[in-house]
Amino acid sequence: MHYPGYYDDRPEKMNHRVNEMNSNTFTAFDALRICLGKQVHFAAYRLPGDHPVTLVVQTNPEITPLGEIVDTLPGRGFLIAPFSTAGNHSYLIRPDIIIRGNTGQKDMALLESLPFRPPCSQTAKEPEDTTKPEYLRLISESISQIRIGAFEKVVLSRVKSLPGNYTLKLAAIFESLCEAYPNAFVYICHVNGQCWTGATPEPFMCARNGALNTVSLAGTMPFRPENMHIENWNRKEIKEQDYVTRHISGILADFEVTGYSMRGPYVAKAGNLAHLRTDFSFPARAVGNRLPLLIHALHPTPAICGMATKDALDFILQAEKHNREFYSGLLGPVGIDDLLQLFVNLRCLKVHGDRLVLFVGGGITADSVPEEEWEETEIKAETLLSVIQSIS
Repeated sequence: MHYPGYYDDRPEKMNHRVNEMNSNTFTAFDALRICLGKQVHFAAYRLPGDHPVTLVVQTNPEITPLGEIVDTLPGRGFLIAPFSTAGNHSYLIRPDIIIRGNTGQKDMALLESLPFRPPCSQTAKEPEDTTKPEYLRLISESISQIRIGAFEKVVLSRVKSLPGNYTLKLAAIFESLCEAYPNAFVYICHVNGQCWTGATPEPFMCARNGALNTVSLAGTMPFRPENMHIENWNRKEIKEQDYVTRHISGILADFEVTGYSMRGPYVAKAGNLAHLRTDFSFPARAVGNRLPLLIHALHPTPAICGMATKDALDFILQAEKHNREFYSGLLGPVGIDDLLQLFVNLRCLKVHGDRLVLFVGGGITADSVPEEEWEETEIKAETLLSVIQSIS
């Protein structure tokens, strides 16, 4: 049988495939290629640091949209939630099959036995590229709104496309992202006919050893040795990061979480970029069963939306001509190995049949310089473009 996106009919590739099947040992990347060809609901991810790739596969072809995360966390699986629920849905990919690191012939045969899932018809409008004049004009308009007191900060995103059909290269792109960005959360997922991949530097809410951890990550400069010293950062970047830190501190105060620890701000390297970061840690018992409410209150943070949040969000939904969809939303494993590991979906792209659509953005304050903000988004896009071009 031939599954689109997985098999390569060249004789030397077919022979390699037969040899693999006889070896009885396969990697998560081998299993990923089957999932891509079958177009089943799945997520493959690599947590920051020295972790193996985990592949989560849902065998049921039907998937039901989730409601907002307010009263309860969804069940065990891989969660992917949008930036805004206006016209968008969250999904949970159930872990009917979990493959971590290497696997054997039994798991591969099980994946091979899954039926091919025909692509579902997409009614969402495909995003158009954001031109430089459009983005500069939007930045200038945002600065004007900030100066009259509409909000203090807004995060503007843009779309950048890379033409071409990359279906057969997606597993290789994901593998290269894992190698290139060891300290990022790297993922690829296919859900409800959509395929996304990325390497995000921003944890959102992670549970570890009885503690909950979140991060204030904002402010961006190119990675250079001198930029690893916070005293070399300018007022605009420091102020931008401080908005996020104050926002998180305020929400923790609203939830009466006391005794939390803060580390930062400090400079954190993320690929070809450096960011300002502050880490928050507090006992999980201080939140208890209010964790879904806390997640709902924190998202979206000023790092991906703005401040004040509601005013900035209203401006974004009116001003940006594209739907962000899962860009700057939340994603990660929930309840797998009893972990909660949610990340903000940055440095990401959506796969279309004839192009890759990259989403990038930057924080705008009263001190922003439009040309510099455009250049920042170009540098952020290089996180993915450099890897894609090396594969191509």
